[in-house]
Amino acid sequence: MSGPNGNNELLQAVEQLTNLVAIAMTRDMRQVEAISLLGRSSLSNAQIAAILGTSPDTVRAERNRLRREAVKAPTKSSTKRASVDAEARG
Repeated sequence: MSGPNGNNELLQAVEQLTNLVAIAMTRDMRQVEAISLLGRSSLSNAQIAAILGTSPDTVRAERNRLRREAVKAPTKSSTKRASVDAEARG
């Protein structure tokens, strides 16, 4: 496996192995959880869709929804601060 073709074959083998590991990891997860997990990697929406057997548009929409929810969700420190303030008041 030397030269450009050998490198290309090696890269393809690594990509296939990565996909198999991702499939095994996400097999028992709900699609939303799997997209959330795989979305933290450097995989594209098309790659995640291929792993999960869904469309890239579905992955894109779900990742956008997860991002919006993350922005809306209060952080632990702000929740703790609010409970400390409530205790101080009363």
